[in-house]
Amino acid sequence: MGSRKLVGALVALVCALAAAGCGGSSGSSSSSASGISAGTYVRAICSAVGPFEKDVAARSNALNSAKLTSPQQGKKAVQGFLNSVSADTDRALTKLQSAGTPSVDNGQKISTTIVAAFKDLKQAIGSASDQAKSLSTSSPQAFKNGANKLGNTVRSSLSGISDSLGKLQSADLAKAAQKEPACTALGTT
Repeated sequence: MGSRKLVGALVALVCALAAAGCGGSSGSSSSSASGISAGTYVRAICSAVGPFEKDVAARSNALNSAKLTSPQQGKKAVQGFLNSVSADTDRALTKLQSAGTPSVDNGQKISTTIVAAFKDLKQAIGSASDQAKSLSTSSPQAFKNGANKLGNTVRSSLSGISDSLGKLQSADLAKAAQKEPACTALGTT
């Protein structure tokens, strides 16, 4: 049906967010912005991303293990999955927006880019949800083809989002993340 690939792409984005906000090396000479400590910031970011990651993984497992007997059931399941992930994205975005700005080199750019990535994710999921409404249920093959196309579209969107996050680097945030249980738990679901 393509849902596993879609979920894989979402989980890859979550891991990219964790790496972007919490990993990398110092790559800038710009001065530190005033803001919250690196430890406080990574705790807030990872505490927002962690539940999102777990929820998406749980929804993915439920979708993958669902006993779908018709294209109509498949369409309904994909729509439900995307609607739920959209709500999960909204909750994570709210937390990310309130995380503040880390007092590290490029702190403003890092926080702005992470929030923008989740806004882009919200838009990509919304677009996918709209496309899912049009999935053909005329035959199992037609549904499968449509679901695969939908998954490819989402993966393409997520790839662009992930690429922008991969350019963020902060040795201070990486060091703080190594000490933060909420960050070290990311990617383990």
